[in-house]
Amino acid sequence: MKKLTAPLFIFLTLVLAVSMTVTSNAANTEYRHMIVDSFAEGAGSGSEVSAMPEDVVQKIINNQETDWRQTRKSCDTYISGDCTNVETAYSLRIYLPLCSAEATSYCIESLAISDGVGGPLVKGDYVGLVDGKTFDAASERGLPKAVTASRWTVPGVKHSGGSDAYAVKVLVDAFKSGKSKDLFLFDVTAIVEPFTEAKSVQGQSDDSCTSFKLKEICAKRVDFLEKQRVALTLRLPSAVTGWLNGRLKNAAIEITSIDSKLNRIKVEAEPVVVPEVNVLLTKEQFDSLPDPSFFLRQGEIWNSVNAGNPIALEWIKQLAGVMKDTATGEHTSWAFSTVGGRQSNECFNDKTRLIGLVTTNAAVYSPGAPDFVNDFLNYKVGGLHFRPDGKSLNVGTYDLLIRSDVARCLYRFTNAPLSASVSVVDDAGSEKRIETTFLNEKDGWLHLGAYGFSFSRPTLKVKLTGTRQSSSAQGSSQGSSTDPKAKKQGANYTVKCKKGKVTKKFITAVPKCPSGWTKV
Repeated sequence: MKKLTAPLFIFLTLVLAVSMTVTSNAANTEYRHMIVDSFAEGAGSGSEVSAMPEDVVQKIINNQETDWRQTRKSCDTYISGDCTNVETAYSLRIYLPLCSAEATSYCIESLAISDGVGGPLVKGDYVGLVDGKTFDAASERGLPKAVTASRWTVPGVKHSGGSDAYAVKVLVDAFKSGKSKDLFLFDVTAIVEPFTEAKSVQGQSDDSCTSFKLKEICAKRVDFLEKQRVALTLRLPSAVTGWLNGRLKNAAIEITSIDSKLNRIKVEAEPVVVPEVNVLLTKEQFDSLPDPSFFLRQGEIWNSVNAGNPIALEWIKQLAGVMKDTATGEHTSWAFSTVGGRQSNECFNDKTRLIGLVTTNAAVYSPGAPDFVNDFLNYKVGGLHFRPDGKSLNVGTYDLLIRSDVARCLYRFTNAPLSASVSVVDDAGSEKRIETTFLNEKDGWLHLGAYGFSFSRPTLKVKLTGTRQSSSAQGSSQGSSTDPKAKKQGANYTVKCKKGKVTKKFITAVPKCPSGWTKV
């Protein structure tokens, strides 16, 4: 499995993130604009598999723009209809199953949730699937089992709806070449959401079932309790690398290798409260926007955009005035996604492992990893100042987890302890107040949190402070990076060092002994 790279990743993100358009030519047209957290939200119809021409998939693989959506032909199974040919190329949008003898990779291993009042994580019990299309694995073609969202119960751990029922939605978007048999990953999104059940009534729209549908049951998403913690463990191919982003607070990530091709990825965190943007405008209000044409493409209205889409920051800027800088609603969210495309710094471009996680509760946020500029890790977010009551302020959260050796690679630091400063700077360059910040380093990860800032369209700026390598060490390290046989920046080095009569081996982010030790 391989990951798609920029610029095509951005192109596909733009294509997939905009949906549900309406034509505007009547004077009384109402203009709805909505920002959604992820493609996996709502009551989906299960997994989707389509046959595609090989030349179209090859264009995607080679970062060439193509109108691939028009070439898809839906298949009922991996090996029937237009997918019969063994050299079929595929477009996949699949939900991951529970791990089993049949599903050992691309699967959900476990779920655990706490009670929100300081209790321990309680392991959840898998109950079953929801309505929707499923696909049996086709191992001879390298295609995994594909299902729908799954239902779980966590005994004794109730959410705001008074139930112990939770849904897990892990959605993978990918393309598969029929020629090379390689599976090219576009995106992985994981969501855990509490839900309550009600009996469906005749004529009820599926849109009102905000979590899922199951026969006669309409499930609606509800909120977590404050400070509940969720731990979701997945098995994913080791080719899932780079960065994750999403909707988490006080997060921790644990990655263990199962074998050379498979990793166990555990993400544990609290949910966050996300302000909602879902506004219905009259034509007069729409025309009063700073640039109404921004929301129109070929006579159509852009109805929805993903919160992590590059254009979402502009949506907030345009809509803030007509919305009186006030969110239309709010909900709790626990979710994370992979980040595609080439990153902004060579230290971020390690293709062998996951190297960072960046999360926020902002209504919109940058689609990639933080940008490293002038010794600052910068991350743009956007939101509205007020909660739905129009009086209380929306309060921001920001978590940055980065592998310790990657952070030291950025700054050319030694292994001495690090400290950090974090600031929130608005468009005018003014620094905003932050109520809480913290930094800790544990198990090879550096974790910085910043909570309690207000929104506009700020840039979150993080600067790490530590002990720089000596100029000779920097020169040596930088010079060696031109050697094709040299280790990649961000890799670990095993260095043999001596102090007095003691000799030890150290695993370090730079090929240098700690202070007081001499390399031997």
